[in-house]
Amino acid sequence: MENKVQITAEKLIVVPQGINKLASLKRRLEFALINVMGASIDEGILNERKGIKAPGTAMPGYWSGTFTKNGEKTFFNIKRPNKPVVVQLKNESYSRLVLGVQNPSKLVDDINNSI
Repeated sequence: MENKVQITAEKLIVVPQGINKLASLKRRLEFALINVMGASIDEGILNERKGIKAPGTAMPGYWSGTFTKNGEKTFFNIKRPNKPVVVQLKNESYSRLVLGVQNPSKLVDDINNSI
């Protein structure tokens, strides 16, 4: 498993697990729940260009860290063949999160039901 995600009354908290903490250079990310626009599963996103990596790790089939494309920052922490959960954000340092988690459909439902 790549990430643990917790939803509180006010925050969405992402905690990369194991080696992914080192690869992403992030121990924990917190976002105000009011700034979460929604979540979906988008398997096609892994085939798109990610942008410029800084800082982070990118190897074939594995992306972890901050990627900037067209002026927008995206936090990736996923490896194939996981289904990517894409979380859209506003008024945060990242425009979106692309996460690998143990149960993607449940997380998408939990996020969308919390906002």
